[in-house]
Amino acid sequence: MRTLTRGRAAIAVAAGLTAGGLVPASATEPVIDPRGYWSEQKLRAAAADELPADAGSPAPAGERALVWGITTPVNHTVGRLFLRTPAGDTSCTATVVNSATKNLLITAGHCVHPGGPGNAYYTDFLFAPGWNNGPSAHGYWSGTAVGASAEWTQSKKWDHDYAFVRLAASGGQQLANRVGGNAVVAGAGHAQAKAQIWGYPVLAPYTGQTAQRCDVSTTRVNSYAPDARAACGFTHGASGGPWLKDVQSSGIGSVWAVTSRCESAPGGGGACAGTALFATPLPQAVYALRDAVAGA
Repeated sequence: MRTLTRGRAAIAVAAGLTAGGLVPASATEPVIDPRGYWSEQKLRAAAADELPADAGSPAPAGERALVWGITTPVNHTVGRLFLRTPAGDTSCTATVVNSATKNLLITAGHCVHPGGPGNAYYTDFLFAPGWNNGPSAHGYWSGTAVGASAEWTQSKKWDHDYAFVRLAASGGQQLANRVGGNAVVAGAGHAQAKAQIWGYPVLAPYTGQTAQRCDVSTTRVNSYAPDARAACGFTHGASGGPWLKDVQSSGIGSVWAVTSRCESAPGGGGACAGTALFATPLPQAVYALRDAVAGA
C-alpha cells in the first residue's frame, strides 16, 4: 500500500490486489477471472455485505419508496462488486464513474476496507456490470487498485464511507467506453426531489441476482447530522449503490452519494428494517481520491 498526497489530503491507495500484482491493461476479456480466484460457482455463492444498521429517525407520515424489480430496464453502469474478505467472499453494489482512464468504480468505503487503523484492504475485486441473474452480459472486470479516504481507513468516520476501485481493461477496452460512466458530484444538498438509488440487496424479498431501484425524494435526517435519508427498503448487498441525480433518458446521471447504512429493525441486532437508507453527500475531497485511484 502507498500513500498519495494531493494538497492537504493524504489518500491511501492499495495497488496490486493479489500476490500476482497488477493485471496488464492489455489482458484479454476473462471468462471469469484471469487471476484464477473467482468461478461462476463462487460468484453465486458469495454472501452479501453487512449493510450497517443505524437508528435513524422515523419516516415522515405518508412517506413511501417506489421499488421496481426485474421489469426495470437494467442500468449497465451499475453492477455487483465481488470481493474477498478475511471472513469469506461477499458482494456490494458499485457504479462506473467518469475518469481520465475510463475504468473506475465508486462504492462504499466499508466495501473495500473495514475502517480504522491496523486493518488491511480487502482483495480480489471483480465487477459484473448490469448483473442480471448472471453471467454478466458485459464480462467481468478485475480490480487493480482501490482507495478509501484517510478519514475512513484511519478513523472509520461514517460521513466518509465512500471509495473507488480501478479496473483493468478487458479485451483492450475500457469499461466506461462499453457501458457509459456517471459524473461524480461533491457538495450536493441533502434534499433531492428526484433521487434514483440502485442496489443489489440480497435478503428477502430480494435475491441479489437482479438490480433494484428506488425513486425517492431524499431528506436531511436533522440539522446537525451529516446524513441524507431515503425511504428505500434495500438490505445487505446494496451497500455502495449510487444515489443519482439529474438522470438522463439513457440512465446516466450524477453520483452525489452512495448507500452507507440502513435504518435498524425494531430491537436492533444489526438487522435492516427495510424502511430507509442513509448516506452522506460526497465531500470536495472525493475528487482528489477519484483522481488518485484512477491514476494509481
